[in-house]
Amino acid sequence: MRLGSRFIWILSLVLTSPSAPALAEVQRFRLIPDESQIVTKIKDPFGGIVNGALRVRQGEARGDIDRLQEVGSVSLVIDTRSYNSNIGLRDQDVQEYYLEVQQYPVIRFDSTGIQKIERPQSPEDLWQITVRGRLELHGVQREVIVPLRLLYQRNKIRAQGNFRFVLEDFNIRVPTLLFLKAGNQVDVEFRIVGERQP
Repeated sequence: MRLGSRFIWILSLVLTSPSAPALAEVQRFRLIPDESQIVTKIKDPFGGIVNGALRVRQGEARGDIDRLQEVGSVSLVIDTRSYNSNIGLRDQDVQEYYLEVQQYPVIRFDSTGIQKIERPQSPEDLWQITVRGRLELHGVQREVIVPLRLLYQRNKIRAQGNFRFVLEDFNIRVPTLLFLKAGNQVDVEFRIVGERQP
């Protein structure tokens, strides 16, 4: 077989061979506000802990379990006006003087990458994931690292985790009471539930 004919024969074999399997489609999950919650914890001026809840207004997670580090992402919008510690006067102060909700009505989180993934041993176990992202709060953007545990089901995802930030990093005044200052660090615990979209 001449060289030119042999080349054409090899090329035809390549072109007619079954192609490699296509990459799995990226799945999209719309976050469910009524099943999701953000809880903040901060020391009060007398050494106790103040718990406050915030409502997730909207959000979305995307991913493919086989390419999570390449294509995984999450975004959240949190309503600052929803802050609730079950003490009306304190909530009003936090919203008006510290979060300044008229000027900054939402908090945003957008992931910028996934740093670490530990796959579960079985489908019933939790994924251990560390997400890097941009937190926009009180008009300031900062990078945060968020470790979370993720349960992946066929039509839902459930994520929970916690991280910490410093009020002054976001130009938020440290709350005071009778000239005593509260804590400057805020611990955030979250539970996020998302439903798979067609």
